Amino acid sequence: MDVSLADLWLPILLSGVAVFFLSFIMWMVLPHHRSDWSKLPDEDGTMDHLGDIEAGMYTFPHCVTPEEMKDPAYIEKRDKGPSGMMTIVPRGPMNMGKSMFLSFIYNVIIAVLVAYVATIAIAKGDPNGDVLQLTSTVAWLGFAGAHGWYLLWFYYKPALIAKSVIDGLVYALACGFLFKAFWPGV
Repeated sequence: MDVSLADLWLPILLSGVAVFFLSFIMWMVLPHHRSDWSKLPDEDGTMDHLGDIEAGMYTFPHCVTPEEMKDPAYIEKRDKGPSGMMTIVPRGPMNMGKSMFLSFIYNVIIAVLVAYVATIAIAKGDPNGDVLQLTSTVAWLGFAGAHGWYLLWFYYKPALIAKSVIDGLVYALACGFLFKAFWPGV
């Protein structure tokens, strides 16, 4: 017998809640993410120099096309350095309520996708269908799968990527155990 997404509403919601609280513990209670970001050598001077720059994502030196990458002026700036990528966030305090709500929604979306894959792969009460293995693997891809790109293309610290992938594994195992515990017909 097939399992539908509607049959999995409870593990979907519980996964969203579990990952929300686990991520709070990972980022706010445990110390391992406190060294992820570094302070600028002249923070005040840099902030003053940036002035009224709008929130957004920036590269420096900046170019858009492959032809611009060959421009001697660009090459000179790039070689002289520094070069980098920078995200400027909106001024004022972070809207924690909005970010927390969106984080929960993101967790639920991943759980829905996990449930979708599981409904395709495993039948209700199938003793050969390993719910834990399948759902944990899919959830791990959802929570940690893209972190490698940040290492390869955006020069994130390898330690940051490793910590985030391990965090993702913890979130994925929580999802997997919840799907296993609440799988229909088990």
